[in-house]
Amino acid sequence: MKEHGSLLIEVIIACAVLAVFAMVALPNGLAIYREAAVEYEVQCLLSDIRYMREVSRMTERWPKSMERRDAYQLPLRRQAQMRFRRGGYTMLAGSAVHSSHDFLPGIVITGRFATSSRDGIALTFGDDGLLATPCTMLIYMEGHPQSARKLILSAGGRCRVERSVK
Repeated sequence: MKEHGSLLIEVIIACAVLAVFAMVALPNGLAIYREAAVEYEVQCLLSDIRYMREVSRMTERWPKSMERRDAYQLPLRRQAQMRFRRGGYTMLAGSAVHSSHDFLPGIVITGRFATSSRDGIALTFGDDGLLATPCTMLIYMEGHPQSARKLILSAGGRCRVERSVK
């Protein structure tokens, strides 16, 4: 009988130690995830913006990844756009959809773009690869504005990322 009692005490002590460890480690793990998720989304967005800028500059032909094997005709004028929605964005050249990206869970993006509605907001690139409307975006984890990154896109085609507190 004494063996069961001492074993029970050891199990309770082990559970208490694990609970304390979880209380200390879990918030740090979540903070690391928030920072990594925001940084990942910023880098994906920067990469896609640079790609779409190059698509808008091309004059000879469409990139191979955008040529379709079916009867769909690509328009002669390629106006590159990125259309934002609540959970991500879609990249278009003319009316052809190139690809789309879904944000990681909890990621929020805000900012003034070419239109004022939340869904369907667009970044539009001219034939020279420059943005039609310069803008600033704020990317952060929902409920944690201290994780924010400010993405500044100038009319001259420059992209800059800053750490920002909302």
